[in-house]
Amino acid sequence: MKPLIGITAEVREDGNYFMPPVYANTITQAGGIPVLIPVLPDEDLDSLCEQIDALFVTGGEDIDPSYYGQDPHIHLGKITPSLDAMEHALVQKILELDKPYIGVCRGLHMLNVVTGGSLYQSIHSQREEPVMQHKQKSERTHRSHPVKLDKDSMMYDMLKVEEFKVNSYHHQACNEVGSPLKVVARALDGIIEGMESTEHTFVFGFQWHPEEFALVGDEPSKRIFKAYIDAAKKRKQRDN
Repeated sequence: MKPLIGITAEVREDGNYFMPPVYANTITQAGGIPVLIPVLPDEDLDSLCEQIDALFVTGGEDIDPSYYGQDPHIHLGKITPSLDAMEHALVQKILELDKPYIGVCRGLHMLNVVTGGSLYQSIHSQREEPVMQHKQKSERTHRSHPVKLDKDSMMYDMLKVEEFKVNSYHHQACNEVGSPLKVVARALDGIIEGMESTEHTFVFGFQWHPEEFALVGDEPSKRIFKAYIDAAKKRKQRDN
């Protein structure tokens, strides 16, 4: 039986949910069944986490800086308090259950915040070192800047590429790193681009959007999602 992959979605100002189809299509292509997760009350999260086999936290708006002990910076973007609260609790529970997790862009940031890390609320105004353009103005499958990946990492074992270019759509980034996360990929300007857990079976965060590349046939990116679905299948078999 195919594993159920819970996918979070943005919440628009009119209350509608928004999720670009690339997320669900990538999961379907890799052999999973995508399930959209709306904003749910806390009392339903335990039941949800028992039923899904893995969690995919997608890109989206900024995270309320109160979750990492900061006041809002003047360049903080739009936040959605209800989504922040749910995702924070949801990621905590998934980590406690040691179920497979992928977070991209905001999903990497939420993973870092949940594990005790912090963010740059605006890399262009808070970081002392110069930064390159991290919010590209081109199509989502364009590779705008290089990333270097640590060969001594599980992420490298999936991608099997040490240096490559990625797409980039963010103005926030991870700063202090939570535990038990390990930085395994950085842009040439030092911005964190990839992290993995040293204590969980399959927990990865990507600053870029590998789902965009996987869906158009990029083999290294497809390997990420194949490994993710394989891990979800193993967890499903174990739970059954």
